[in-house]
Amino acid sequence: MKTITTFFKICFAVIILSMVSCSSDDSGEPNLPEGPVNTGELKLFAIDTAKVNSISVMGTNEQTVLNKLVNSSSYIADFCLSPDGTQFIYVNHQMEGTVPNLVFIREIRKANIDGSGDVKLYEIPDNEIHIGKIKFCSDGKIFFGTYTNFPNVTRNLHLMNADGTGLTDLNWGSDVIDVSDNREYYLVNTSSGPQILDADADNGMPGLYHAENMSIAETIEDGVFTADGKFVVIPYKEGNAVKARIIDMATKTSETMPLISGLGTGWSLFHLEMASDGKRGVITIAGADYTKSKTYVFNIETGVVEAPFENNDENIFDVYAF
Repeated sequence: MKTITTFFKICFAVIILSMVSCSSDDSGEPNLPEGPVNTGELKLFAIDTAKVNSISVMGTNEQTVLNKLVNSSSYIADFCLSPDGTQFIYVNHQMEGTVPNLVFIREIRKANIDGSGDVKLYEIPDNEIHIGKIKFCSDGKIFFGTYTNFPNVTRNLHLMNADGTGLTDLNWGSDVIDVSDNREYYLVNTSSGPQILDADADNGMPGLYHAENMSIAETIEDGVFTADGKFVVIPYKEGNAVKARIIDMATKTSETMPLISGLGTGWSLFHLEMASDGKRGVITIAGADYTKSKTYVFNIETGVVEAPFENNDENIFDVYAF
């Protein structure tokens, strides 16, 4: 039986979010954005619970550029590099105090790539509201989702400027996994598998652009648009292997690339990100068979998967690349 999961990487399972209903398949071709591209050595950033660490492509030379560790409840729930690689945004989660006087902090913050200039852009006013996916787009806008699971299930999507001003609601909600840089396309979870929505397909509202058949997958862990918008890359587990389904946005065809083989029978969790060149990516895997997580660098153009490196801390589940 296939399951679709989103892992916030703090060693707890997440609730499967609501299904999306869409209109029929749209035949238009995507308008591809252009942005800065790193053609040199990848710049990697590992999230260690509530710290952002820069590391080399071999997993060495680890340096903490941002530390938000206050107590055992501190963690970074999502992270996104700016398109030019000079800044990043992140979701800061904190809980302080004791029952019944607990204080929750859920906010989107921005910092320079070296951790300096850390500022708050947005803070959730309600303890029941959580921040989901965040995306730093090349036009200077920041996209993010919010959701509640109790007492009512709600999903909302928002935009704001890079300085936190100009907050705008998009007037619809969904379980968004990722959004293209130009926000013309959304990758969403549904009960039947991942779907790509065209933001303006149905009288200005999102409609179905492409539905990928991934019934063979046992577990699907998120997925991302490449920075140039040409591909969607979705990691999934099949048997004792982790693979990537690579969807060509122009042709709506796909290929499968093996990433990790020889998995054991225990539980495993994995997280994939693509670099700014749209070709190279990283996938990090953790689980019952791993004392510490491992990160693999791969290239969807050449099909090459480099030998993995072991991360320095057992709490590292997410590695990002520019």
